[in-house]
Amino acid sequence: MHRALLVVIVVALGLGAAYAVVRSRAPAVIPVAVVEPSPTPTAAPSVVVDVAGAVARPGVVRLPFGTRVADAIAAAGGVTPDADLASTNRAALLRDGARIYVPHFGETPPAGSLGSDAETKVDINHATAAELEQLPGIGPSTAGRILRSRDQRPFAKIDDLQNRGLVTARVYADIRDLLTLR
Repeated sequence: MHRALLVVIVVALGLGAAYAVVRSRAPAVIPVAVVEPSPTPTAAPSVVVDVAGAVARPGVVRLPFGTRVADAIAAAGGVTPDADLASTNRAALLRDGARIYVPHFGETPPAGSLGSDAETKVDINHATAAELEQLPGIGPSTAGRILRSRDQRPFAKIDDLQNRGLVTARVYADIRDLLTLR
């Protein structure tokens, strides 16, 4: 029995010594550090707009993307005392390259001015054939008839389109809210 215990101890010591030898010959674990390049900051997107009309400093301003017409007016120094803000949608989002026109009292903003009714309405006395063709129900031939009729006599009211027989009642009903006269 003593002999069996002695054999077990010798075998255990032999296994321990063998493990120590193998462990000492194994390569050491080298920690690896992963270095990721730091991201280069990208420029925040911006919009460039032209602010004109009844503002303190008319001109081109650069603003962060997502700003509103009111921000562009503020960047142009604010409005002058004779500004008609009632006809300006100061909450409209800015688009790159847009023109913001703050009219003086009694003045109509030019066509295409962001934040005004003029942005979405077509002036039938000044529109090109291409602009007229953007209206629902107006094709090249109808646009040509409108231009020829306008050249003979400018339109005094929007109803003249139908009164002169240039568009049908249905087309007129579809476009009358999209038109203006200046």
